Amino acid sequence: MRYVCLLLLLVQQSLHAQRVIDITYTQDNQGRYIFTAINKGYCPYVLHIDFPTMDNLSADHSLPYDVELKPGPAKILTLSPVDKTKDTKINYRSANHKGLLNPVVNPNFTYLLPTTPGQETQAYRIPNTRTNANAPGFQDSGYSVRLRAKPGDTIYAARRGVISEMDVHNTENDAGATSTSGWNYIEIYHADGSFAEYGILKKDGALVKPGQTVEAGAPIGIVGGDQYGRGSEIRFSVSYYPGIVNTQIPLLCWTKGNGKGQLKQGAYYTSEFTKALLTAESAKKLVGKIPPRKH
Repeated sequence: MRYVCLLLLLVQQSLHAQRVIDITYTQDNQGRYIFTAINKGYCPYVLHIDFPTMDNLSADHSLPYDVELKPGPAKILTLSPVDKTKDTKINYRSANHKGLLNPVVNPNFTYLLPTTPGQETQAYRIPNTRTNANAPGFQDSGYSVRLRAKPGDTIYAARRGVISEMDVHNTENDAGATSTSGWNYIEIYHADGSFAEYGILKKDGALVKPGQTVEAGAPIGIVGGDQYGRGSEIRFSVSYYPGIVNTQIPLLCWTKGNGKGQLKQGAYYTSEFTKALLTAESAKKLVGKIPPRKH
C-alpha cells in the first residue's frame, strides 16, 4: 500500500474573529486531495493558502492561491499525484481577512448620520483608530467620527447592509470606567464591500442579530454610559479590506441644512433621514448576502 505523509500547518489571521474559516480535505480513489473551506461568518472572506512543501503533487490553481469565499461551504482546490506509484508529502499554511478580493468601494456614497432624526449632535474626528502602530490594521486616520450622545440614545444604520459582526458583552463603559480595553460595537457589511463599525453600545444593547439585513435608518443599538473622554458618544467609521490591513474611507454624511459633506471638527449637526437616502439601496442585491441564522 502506498504511504502518504500529510503534514498540516494552519495559520489564520483575521480581524475581530478566530477560526471563521475552517479548511478540510478529502482523498478520492485517484489519490487526489480535494480541499474545501467553510466560511462561518456573515460576510465574504478572502482566503490565502500556500504549500511550503508539496512533493509529487500538482495543484489545479497557481500557488499561492487567493480565493474569495462567500458564507457557507466552497471547494478551494485539488492536488493531484504526479506519479501514483510514489509517496506524496505536503504541508500548507493559510491566512484570511474579511471582505472582497477586489472591492469596488464607492467613496462618494452619502451616509445618514446614525443619530435620531431631528436630534442635534457635535462631531469630532478620531485621529487614530489603533494605538499600536505595529499591530495589524493600524491606521493613522481622521475618518472615524465621534458624535456626542446621551446614555440610552438610539443608534441607527447609516446605510443598508448585513450585520456581519458584533460584540456587546463589555460592562466597563456602563460601570463608569475611566478607561477600557475595548468597547461594544456592531459591524455592518455593505453592498460595495465596505464595512461600517458603530460603537459605543451599552452592554447587551444591540437591537439586531448577526446575519440580519438592516435597511438604512433602521435602529440597531443603544448608546452606553461611556464615562471617559468626552462622555457618551456614537463612534462611527467605514472601511474596507484590500488586504490584512483595513483602509478607512472619508465619510460623507447628509445633515439637515448642510446636505452632503464631511463633518467638521467640533461642529454641530442635525440628523435628517430623507426618503431618497432611505431607499437608495433597498432594491439592490448585497454581495455575500445570506439569510439570518438561528444560534
